[in-house]
Amino acid sequence: MDATTPKENILKRIRDALVAVPVGVPTTVDLESSVYPEPEGDMVVVFAENFVAGGGNLIYCEDAATTLDSLQGLIARNHWEGQLYCGDGDVQALLDAACVEYVCKPVDAVLKKVGCSACRALVAGGGSIVFDSRPGGRKMFAQAETLLFFATVDQVVPDLHTAMKTIRKNPGASMVSIWTGLSRFRDIDGISIPAWGPEKVYLFLIDDIP
Repeated sequence: MDATTPKENILKRIRDALVAVPVGVPTTVDLESSVYPEPEGDMVVVFAENFVAGGGNLIYCEDAATTLDSLQGLIARNHWEGQLYCGDGDVQALLDAACVEYVCKPVDAVLKKVGCSACRALVAGGGSIVFDSRPGGRKMFAQAETLLFFATVDQVVPDLHTAMKTIRKNPGASMVSIWTGLSRFRDIDGISIPAWGPEKVYLFLIDDIP
């Protein structure tokens, strides 16, 4: 009489199958090729569509002059005078050129509604913004109600793999983050309401800076 249980029979069949058909082990592993699908069409257009679909506000600027005009108009419409924080030197130069008032001490970020920062990369595939803590510290990204990002079109990359390779060439930040759409959840009535993170994200996408 066979005293084996059904579980033992199944395990025996699995062991026999593994012995009969050896598993091939790859001799080399490709760690460089991207596993993401290539975006179809112009990468900048693909990024813009995905970014807006995720709840971002895209402001396309042809040049530095257009950027200054758009920035001044956005601040005036939202009554953000005296509410900006910026710790990034390059962005501070833009704010100075636009005659925009801001503070640059991290302790003041607690009191400010709007944080300004540069980007490390823009990911076309997900409409994502990749940024780190060096321009303004981690506090700004955690506390600001609105984030203003500034980037150029040549920072658009096809996928996150490429973005991370770009960042590894110039490391040093204590935090690297990725924004891919506004955080939302639905209440019991099915109404979408904000969750954690900034309430609004604006991106000034600049086509040409001399």
